[in-house]
Amino acid sequence: MAGLLANGVDADRLARADDRAGRAFDRRDADGLAEDFAPDTAPPAGDADITQLLAFAQTRNTTIGRAAQQINRADAERLNAIYGYLPQISASATYAQNQQEVIESDNAVFQLGRADYPSIDASVELAQPIFDLSRIYGIQLANTARTASEVAYIATVQDVMFEVFDTYLQAVQARNTVTVLGQQRALLQSQISAESARESAGVSGRAAVNALRVEVADLGLDLAQATLRYEGLLGDLSRLTGVQVSGVSSPRAPSGVFGTERRVSVDQAIASAGDNNPRLLEALVEVAEGDIRRRQAIAADFSPVLTAFARYVYEDRDASRFGGGSVSADTVYGVRLVVPIFNARGEGRENLTARVDFRDALIQYQSVQRELATDIANTHQRMTASAASLGSAQSSLGNLNAIVASERTLVNAGESEEYLVASLRAQALGAQERVNFYQIEYLRAWARFEYLSGLNLADRLAR
Repeated sequence: MAGLLANGVDADRLARADDRAGRAFDRRDADGLAEDFAPDTAPPAGDADITQLLAFAQTRNTTIGRAAQQINRADAERLNAIYGYLPQISASATYAQNQQEVIESDNAVFQLGRADYPSIDASVELAQPIFDLSRIYGIQLANTARTASEVAYIATVQDVMFEVFDTYLQAVQARNTVTVLGQQRALLQSQISAESARESAGVSGRAAVNALRVEVADLGLDLAQATLRYEGLLGDLSRLTGVQVSGVSSPRAPSGVFGTERRVSVDQAIASAGDNNPRLLEALVEVAEGDIRRRQAIAADFSPVLTAFARYVYEDRDASRFGGGSVSADTVYGVRLVVPIFNARGEGRENLTARVDFRDALIQYQSVQRELATDIANTHQRMTASAASLGSAQSSLGNLNAIVASERTLVNAGESEEYLVASLRAQALGAQERVNFYQIEYLRAWARFEYLSGLNLADRLAR
């Protein structure tokens, strides 16, 4: 293991694997997938809005693509389950070189001695299950698994849509922070210029200028950190959408979003989730699957199997213990009844573990249901808290804007200085950034509330 970590995979084996993968991508059935999910460095024109990002994610996100393939797999498994109840036809042929020695026999027609001869055996067999309860449950299980894969696909799409939207909102928050910090730094730099002039005039001291320069330096550090976070979130959006995202536009909240926590109660959201949340529906389908697997296991352990069969056997032997060759053709047909009595397959009783799996699926459903109810209640409280914080921030912003306007009036009347207005404007910018932050936080909480309730977030945003 240490050598593998130090030196890597053998170069020749890696080259052969790379060559095989290249040939696989050249095949016709891989062409479309390679084109759909290949890395794309072409960014959307300008800053991307949420509608563009969701559309890209739905067509290019590899997690969604793999979930779609699971539906195809479920279709194939369902077809195979149906094949299990269709006629089974097999053919075999054997060429053998036989060496026989008759050592002792009381049969007069046997000849003592050795025989060395070739033989050809060929057979064709047809079997048709008449009654096989385990296979019948297998078909039901395959149908349920197909439904499970469809629910899982819907759940995956909604997961990705929510993740894209939440990441987009966080990117908008980071972009707003970068913009405000840049504006505040510009205002502080104008204050430094004003304070330097006042210092030269003898009406201000060096300490005031130095304090402003320290504040500018701190803002520079905050700006660098916010810029780094913004770029990281853009990278996350690129990964989720399959296209290079270089910027995001400001969100447009759907109509009627604000105030959702007053119109929709926790109990209403939990009831909606019970009908629509795909993760809960997925857990419910798993309970149904577990029940069918339990019944199938009981049938495999105890149920008789009745099969009709027909077999044609052709045999050509150049010699035998009778001393001469023979050519024979046998046709055999009838019905076969197999009754499991005890440990028929040598694997114990399958229904014992199937019962445990079924109970585990029941507990898992209850766990998902409980977790979902708790998450909905917490998200509802988060919306309420965000709305209250937004109201406070908007009130503070209104007061600061009034103070800035008042100070501007004093400057125009010659009773104040421009640098004081710049200082107040910097505080007002901070308050505006807080308002924007809590607006986005409310949208994030609302999006999670919709997502947990099982509603289609992409459709809601398109209205």
